[in-house]
Amino acid sequence: MKTSPDLPLAPEAPVALHVDGRLMAVLMCSPWDLDELAIGHLFSRGIIASHQDLKSLSICPDMRSVTIFTMSGAAAAFEPEGFVFSGCGAASVKIQPSADQSALKSSPEASGMFSIDELSAWAKAMFAAAELYRKTGGLHVAAMAARNCASGCARSGASQSADYFVAREDVGRHNAVDKVLGRGFLDNVDFSRSVILTSGRIAADMIQKAARAGVAVLVSRSIPTTEAYARALEAGVTLIGRIGSAHPIIYTRPDRIGA
Repeated sequence: MKTSPDLPLAPEAPVALHVDGRLMAVLMCSPWDLDELAIGHLFSRGIIASHQDLKSLSICPDMRSVTIFTMSGAAAAFEPEGFVFSGCGAASVKIQPSADQSALKSSPEASGMFSIDELSAWAKAMFAAAELYRKTGGLHVAAMAARNCASGCARSGASQSADYFVAREDVGRHNAVDKVLGRGFLDNVDFSRSVILTSGRIAADMIQKAARAGVAVLVSRSIPTTEAYARALEAGVTLIGRIGSAHPIIYTRPDRIGA
Protein backbone atom coordinates (compact mmCIF):
# COMPACT_ATOMS: atom_id res chain seq x y z
CA MET A 1 0.00 0.00 0.00
CA LYS A 2 1.34 3.43 -0.92
CA THR A 3 1.96 5.89 1.88
CA SER A 4 3.73 8.62 -0.09
CA PRO A 5 2.75 12.22 0.76
CA ASP A 6 2.53 12.78 -2.98
CA LEU A 7 -0.62 10.67 -3.18
CA PRO A 8 -3.66 12.60 -4.48
CA LEU A 9 -5.71 13.93 -1.55
CA ALA A 10 -8.77 16.14 -1.46
CA PRO A 11 -7.96 19.26 0.64
CA GLU A 12 -10.26 19.52 3.65
CA ALA A 13 -10.01 21.56 6.86
CA PRO A 14 -12.31 22.93 9.57
CA VAL A 15 -13.06 26.63 9.20
CA ALA A 16 -14.88 28.38 12.04
CA LEU A 17 -17.51 30.90 10.98
CA HIS A 18 -18.09 33.59 13.62
CA VAL A 19 -20.97 36.01 13.03
CA ASP A 20 -21.81 38.92 15.32
CA GLY A 21 -19.64 37.47 18.07
CA ARG A 22 -21.14 33.96 17.89
CA LEU A 23 -19.72 30.74 16.51
CA MET A 24 -22.38 29.97 13.93
CA ALA A 25 -20.76 26.96 12.24
CA VAL A 26 -17.58 25.00 11.66
CA LEU A 27 -17.43 24.36 7.94
CA MET A 28 -15.50 21.31 6.77
CA CYS A 29 -14.30 22.62 3.45
CA SER A 30 -11.42 23.18 1.08
CA PRO A 31 -9.86 26.25 2.71
CA TRP A 32 -9.75 28.80 -0.09
CA ASP A 33 -12.17 31.44 -1.40
CA LEU A 34 -13.30 31.69 2.23
CA ASP A 35 -14.89 35.13 1.85
CA GLU A 36 -17.13 33.74 -0.90
CA LEU A 37 -17.88 30.58 1.09
CA ALA A 38 -18.85 32.50 4.22
CA ILE A 39 -20.99 35.05 2.41
CA GLY A 40 -22.68 32.41 0.26
CA HIS A 41 -23.38 30.28 3.31
CA LEU A 42 -24.95 33.17 5.24
CA PHE A 43 -26.86 34.40 2.20
CA SER A 44 -28.31 30.95 1.54
CA ARG A 45 -29.48 30.75 5.16
CA GLY A 46 -31.12 34.18 5.04
CA ILE A 47 -28.80 35.75 7.62
CA ILE A 48 -27.73 38.41 5.10
CA ALA A 49 -29.70 39.61 2.11
CA SER A 50 -27.71 42.50 0.59
CA HIS A 51 -24.38 44.30 0.68
CA GLN A 52 -25.90 46.76 3.12
CA ASP A 53 -26.19 43.96 5.68
CA LEU A 54 -22.41 43.50 5.86
CA LYS A 55 -20.42 45.59 8.34
CA SER A 56 -17.07 43.79 8.18
CA LEU A 57 -15.42 40.53 7.14
CA SER A 58 -11.99 39.25 8.14
CA ILE A 59 -10.16 35.98 7.52
CA CYS A 60 -7.60 34.60 9.96
CA PRO A 61 -4.12 34.32 8.36
CA ASP A 62 -4.08 30.56 8.95
CA MET A 63 -7.30 30.25 6.88
CA ARG A 64 -9.08 28.50 9.72
CA SER A 65 -11.53 31.20 10.79
CA VAL A 66 -13.79 33.80 9.21
CA THR A 67 -15.33 36.60 11.27
CA ILE A 68 -18.28 38.61 10.02
CA PHE A 69 -20.26 41.38 11.64
CA THR A 70 -23.63 42.43 10.26
CA MET A 71 -25.13 45.88 10.49
CA SER A 72 -28.17 44.63 12.41
CA GLY A 73 -26.69 41.83 14.53
CA ALA A 74 -28.95 39.45 12.59
CA ALA A 75 -27.15 36.27 13.66
CA ALA A 76 -28.78 36.45 17.09
CA ALA A 77 -32.05 35.23 15.55
CA PHE A 78 -30.49 32.07 14.06
CA GLU A 79 -29.48 28.78 15.63
CA PRO A 80 -25.81 27.76 15.40
CA GLU A 81 -25.22 24.80 13.09
CA GLY A 82 -22.26 23.11 14.75
CA PHE A 83 -20.11 21.09 12.35
CA VAL A 84 -21.19 21.19 8.70
CA PHE A 85 -19.44 18.23 7.13
CA SER A 86 -18.17 18.25 3.56
CA GLY A 87 -20.05 15.06 2.71
CA CYS A 88 -23.43 16.54 3.56
CA GLY A 89 -24.96 19.86 4.50
CA ALA A 90 -26.46 20.86 7.82
CA ALA A 91 -29.65 18.91 7.30
CA SER A 92 -30.97 19.77 10.75
CA VAL A 93 -30.99 23.50 10.02
CA LYS A 94 -33.85 24.85 7.95
CA ILE A 95 -32.84 27.62 5.58
CA GLN A 96 -35.03 30.67 6.05
CA PRO A 97 -37.63 31.21 3.32
CA SER A 98 -37.55 34.19 1.01
CA ALA A 99 -40.07 36.11 -1.03
CA ASP A 100 -37.98 35.09 -4.05
CA GLN A 101 -39.15 31.50 -3.64
CA SER A 102 -42.77 32.32 -4.42
CA ALA A 103 -41.65 34.60 -7.23
CA LEU A 104 -39.92 31.66 -8.89
CA LYS A 105 -43.26 29.89 -9.33
CA SER A 106 -44.91 32.63 -11.36
CA SER A 107 -42.08 34.57 -12.99
CA PRO A 108 -43.50 36.18 -16.16
CA GLU A 109 -40.04 36.02 -17.79
CA ALA A 110 -39.61 32.29 -17.22
CA SER A 111 -40.54 31.01 -20.68
CA GLY A 112 -37.53 29.79 -22.68
CA MET A 113 -35.04 31.43 -20.34
CA PHE A 114 -32.22 29.01 -21.22
CA SER A 115 -31.59 26.34 -23.85
CA ILE A 116 -30.18 22.86 -23.32
CA ASP A 117 -27.37 23.70 -25.75
CA GLU A 118 -26.13 26.64 -23.71
CA LEU A 119 -26.55 24.79 -20.40
CA SER A 120 -24.45 21.96 -21.86
CA ALA A 121 -21.83 24.48 -23.01
CA TRP A 122 -21.70 26.05 -19.55
CA ALA A 123 -21.32 22.61 -17.97
CA LYS A 124 -18.35 21.93 -20.26
CA ALA A 125 -16.85 25.28 -19.28
CA MET A 126 -17.36 24.41 -15.61
CA PHE A 127 -15.42 21.15 -15.95
CA ALA A 128 -12.73 22.88 -18.02
CA ALA A 129 -12.19 25.21 -15.04
CA ALA A 130 -11.93 22.32 -12.54
CA GLU A 131 -8.14 22.16 -12.34
CA LEU A 132 -7.98 20.54 -8.91
CA TYR A 133 -10.52 17.90 -9.87
CA ARG A 134 -8.29 16.87 -12.75
CA LYS A 135 -5.30 16.83 -10.41
CA THR A 136 -6.85 14.86 -7.54
CA GLY A 137 -10.08 13.34 -8.86
CA GLY A 138 -11.68 14.05 -5.48
CA LEU A 139 -13.23 17.51 -5.54
CA HIS A 140 -16.54 18.94 -6.68
CA VAL A 141 -17.03 21.96 -8.88
CA ALA A 142 -19.94 24.36 -9.19
CA ALA A 143 -20.51 27.26 -11.55
CA MET A 144 -22.83 30.20 -11.94
CA ALA A 145 -23.73 31.61 -15.33
CA ALA A 146 -25.93 34.63 -15.96
CA ARG A 147 -27.22 36.61 -18.90
CA ASN A 148 -28.33 40.24 -19.04
CA CYS A 149 -26.69 41.08 -15.74
CA ALA A 150 -27.95 44.06 -13.80
CA SER A 151 -25.91 47.25 -13.86
CA GLY A 152 -22.76 46.80 -11.80
CA CYS A 153 -22.46 43.05 -12.37
CA ALA A 154 -18.76 42.29 -12.84
CA ARG A 155 -17.64 39.90 -15.55
CA SER A 156 -15.78 36.97 -13.98
CA GLY A 157 -14.79 34.97 -17.02
CA ALA A 158 -16.77 34.03 -20.07
CA SER A 159 -18.56 31.04 -21.51
CA GLN A 160 -20.57 31.02 -24.72
CA SER A 161 -23.57 33.34 -24.33
CA ALA A 162 -23.09 34.02 -20.63
CA ASP A 163 -22.50 37.64 -19.64
CA TYR A 164 -21.17 36.32 -16.34
CA PHE A 165 -19.52 33.01 -15.58
CA VAL A 166 -17.62 31.85 -12.50
CA ALA A 167 -16.59 28.39 -11.28
CA ARG A 168 -15.35 27.26 -7.87
CA GLU A 169 -14.08 23.97 -6.44
CA ASP A 170 -14.44 22.39 -3.02
CA VAL A 171 -14.39 19.01 -1.34
CA GLY A 172 -18.09 19.51 -0.53
CA ARG A 173 -20.81 19.90 -3.15
CA HIS A 174 -22.77 22.37 -1.04
CA ASN A 175 -19.60 24.35 -0.28
CA ALA A 176 -18.86 24.77 -3.98
CA VAL A 177 -22.42 26.05 -4.46
CA ASP A 178 -21.99 28.46 -1.53
CA LYS A 179 -18.77 29.76 -3.08
CA VAL A 180 -20.39 30.63 -6.41
CA LEU A 181 -23.38 32.16 -4.59
CA GLY A 182 -20.99 34.24 -2.51
CA ARG A 183 -19.05 35.36 -5.57
CA GLY A 184 -22.28 36.26 -7.32
CA PHE A 185 -23.45 38.17 -4.25
CA LEU A 186 -20.20 40.17 -4.17
CA ASP A 187 -20.43 40.83 -7.92
CA ASN A 188 -24.03 42.05 -7.71
CA VAL A 189 -25.34 39.35 -10.03
CA ASP A 190 -29.04 39.32 -10.88
CA PHE A 191 -29.76 35.85 -9.53
CA SER A 192 -33.15 35.72 -11.25
CA ARG A 193 -31.28 35.61 -14.60
CA SER A 194 -28.74 33.04 -13.53
CA VAL A 195 -28.25 29.29 -13.36
CA ILE A 196 -26.24 27.17 -10.95
CA LEU A 197 -24.41 24.13 -12.31
CA THR A 198 -22.84 21.42 -10.17
CA SER A 199 -20.78 18.29 -10.73
CA GLY A 200 -22.43 16.14 -8.09
CA ARG A 201 -25.76 14.75 -7.03
CA ILE A 202 -28.33 17.43 -6.18
CA ALA A 203 -29.42 17.21 -2.56
CA ALA A 204 -32.31 18.96 -0.83
CA ASP A 205 -30.11 21.66 0.71
CA MET A 206 -28.99 22.76 -2.76
CA ILE A 207 -32.60 23.35 -3.75
CA GLN A 208 -33.06 25.45 -0.63
CA LYS A 209 -29.94 27.47 -1.39
CA ALA A 210 -31.00 28.14 -4.99
CA ALA A 211 -34.54 29.08 -4.00
CA ARG A 212 -33.34 31.34 -1.20
CA ALA A 213 -31.09 33.20 -3.65
CA GLY A 214 -33.83 33.42 -6.28
CA VAL A 215 -31.92 31.24 -8.75
CA ALA A 216 -34.51 29.61 -10.98
CA VAL A 217 -32.46 26.85 -12.66
CA LEU A 218 -30.23 24.19 -11.09
CA VAL A 219 -28.27 21.81 -13.33
CA SER A 220 -26.17 18.74 -12.59
CA ARG A 221 -24.16 16.12 -14.39
CA SER A 222 -25.69 13.69 -11.89
CA ILE A 223 -29.30 13.32 -10.66
CA PRO A 224 -31.34 14.76 -7.76
CA THR A 225 -32.45 12.93 -4.67
CA THR A 226 -36.15 12.27 -4.09
CA GLU A 227 -36.27 15.00 -1.42
CA ALA A 228 -34.52 17.47 -3.74
CA TYR A 229 -37.10 16.72 -6.44
CA ALA A 230 -39.96 17.30 -3.99
CA ARG A 231 -38.51 20.61 -2.81
CA ALA A 232 -37.88 21.76 -6.37
CA LEU A 233 -41.54 21.14 -7.17
CA GLU A 234 -42.58 23.08 -4.09
CA ALA A 235 -40.22 26.03 -4.63
CA GLY A 236 -40.69 26.30 -8.40
CA VAL A 237 -37.05 25.59 -9.25
CA THR A 238 -36.22 24.15 -12.67
CA LEU A 239 -34.16 21.02 -12.04
CA ILE A 240 -32.05 19.35 -14.75
CA GLY A 241 -29.96 16.21 -14.42
CA ARG A 242 -27.47 14.32 -16.59
CA ILE A 243 -26.50 17.47 -18.44
CA GLY A 244 -23.44 15.76 -19.91
CA SER A 245 -25.47 13.04 -21.61
CA ALA A 246 -27.13 12.97 -25.01
CA HIS A 247 -30.52 13.20 -23.33
CA PRO A 248 -30.54 15.47 -20.25
CA ILE A 249 -33.52 15.07 -17.91
CA ILE A 250 -35.70 18.08 -17.14
CA TYR A 251 -37.35 17.12 -13.87
CA THR A 252 -39.33 20.26 -13.03
CA ARG A 253 -40.52 23.51 -14.64
CA PRO A 254 -39.61 22.71 -18.28
CA ASP A 255 -41.15 26.03 -19.37
CA ARG A 256 -37.86 27.79 -18.57
CA ILE A 257 -35.96 25.64 -21.08
CA GLY A 258 -36.20 26.56 -24.74
CA ALA A 259 -35.20 24.71 -27.86
